[in-house]
Amino acid sequence: MRILILILILAATPLHAFPVKRCINLGNALDAPNEGDWGWRIEEHHLARIAEAGFDTVRLPARVSAHWGDGIDPDFLARMDEVIGWARESGLRVILDLHHFEELMQDPDAHSETFLAIWQDLSAHYGDAPDDLIFELLNEPSEKLSTAKAVTLFTRAMPIIREDNPDRWVIIGGGKWSDEAELAALPAFDDRTVHTFHFYDPYSFTHQQAEWVDNPPPPRGWGDEDRDETWEQLERGLTHSGAPVFLGEFGVYDRAPIKDAVSWLAFVREAAESAGVGWCAWSFAQTFAFYDLETDDWIDARLHALIPPE
Repeated sequence: MRILILILILAATPLHAFPVKRCINLGNALDAPNEGDWGWRIEEHHLARIAEAGFDTVRLPARVSAHWGDGIDPDFLARMDEVIGWARESGLRVILDLHHFEELMQDPDAHSETFLAIWQDLSAHYGDAPDDLIFELLNEPSEKLSTAKAVTLFTRAMPIIREDNPDRWVIIGGGKWSDEAELAALPAFDDRTVHTFHFYDPYSFTHQQAEWVDNPPPPRGWGDEDRDETWEQLERGLTHSGAPVFLGEFGVYDRAPIKDAVSWLAFVREAAESAGVGWCAWSFAQTFAFYDLETDDWIDARLHALIPPE
């Protein structure tokens, strides 16, 4: 019923032209300190499998800041070019996402010029790229980088980007790890600005037994009794009207009960689609995985929660 009400509310609102509908993150590869450090490298056939499964876009998290000196390391830039080229050959759009800029989060003032210089280089390098390449300025502002500080950075970065990329879609997210509550504080710089939020609620379910977090949540399920609470959090993001909105990450850690994980994934995906909001699941391989690298095949139950078989 709640989703039906949302459909009726949004029916009178023109759908935004943002082209991303079904997306999957290529996380834990180019956003690792070095590709391969976290267990996998992107291969050409992975992009083909993603396209064949029915996705239209991949989000490419890249830790560019770890490969920055007087400019972006040429080898790392060439590797990004290679992956973007593979995606394009498979008919996929690419969201190039500046990811894991940890130093900026801890000391925004000290690293803001590096952030701007990185985008100066990326903007110039990809200025002639087709429109199927989308820029995401920064993944999950957090720690000392508040929404207000992030917006100040974005305000300085946008004219740099627009000089070489006047019509390219640009995604921005708010603080507190791109929490949906921060969307209202984001500006719409122009009609090619997209606001993003990330969704992992309830955290005690989606991150259960995650070894890398402090005090990892214990095992638990997710069922009908949890739907209203999950919806209340999700609705705030899906009904944001300050700009086109994009659900840039959502997922469940591998240790969650598979039946409940599939139910949660399908619930979030269906809600986003009902609202006319494009989504991007986290993540293709490794933790939160939809694809098994050992068998070199999809984890069917998880995949079908995103793209139901016809």
